[in-house]
Amino acid sequence: MVYDLEKYRDKREKVLGVRKRGVSFGTLAAVVSGIILLGLSSFVIPKSLAYFSTRNLDDAIFKLQEVEEWPHSLIIELKMITGVKNAVTDSNNTRLVVTFDRTETKVNSITSLFNDQGLKTIMLNRVNHNQRKETMKEEAEFEAL
Repeated sequence: MVYDLEKYRDKREKVLGVRKRGVSFGTLAAVVSGIILLGLSSFVIPKSLAYFSTRNLDDAIFKLQEVEEWPHSLIIELKMITGVKNAVTDSNNTRLVVTFDRTETKVNSITSLFNDQGLKTIMLNRVNHNQRKETMKEEAEFEAL
């Protein structure tokens, strides 16, 4: 007669003290690691998406040599150039910040528009858009103090 393992399973488990209580270690480890991954991804994914949407953007800062204020019609024409995302003047209306996609347009196309309008301009700076946003954030914190 062959010994049947299933027939005496309950007796064996009672003698050996094997008890089936609660959640197994594998299930608990999977739940904890899932919670950790969800928590980390909630911080990482939004920053990654923001970076990928602005990674090709540059800011060029221009100033007029002779005229005091930027013509409003020029700003509207700048925004119509392909690749230009935004054109904004500062609070004094003396400097112009043009945000553009460097894969679609170059600074030369922007400066050629200024030349067509007969404006003499100086490019003060060209900087990555994310870097400029961080600088503006730091300046705002500094001014708040």
